[in-house]
Amino acid sequence: MLYLVYILIGLLIVLGVNLLITAFWALHDMYVKKENADLPTFKKYFVKNNNIPTKMSDLFN
Repeated sequence: MLYLVYILIGLLIVLGVNLLITAFWALHDMYVKKENADLPTFKKYFVKNNNIPTKMSDLFN
């Protein structure tokens, strides 16, 4: 039963690191292209750099 906890913790670590790296690259793109540092611009680049499938159809493409 404890192995399920380890698997869950591992998945949370992987997803957390993935989101941190995606946020880093979004901020990097935002400042390299000299755009406004606001939330809509961050969201635009976060979506562009995001590699986590957000829809079920994204899994099969």
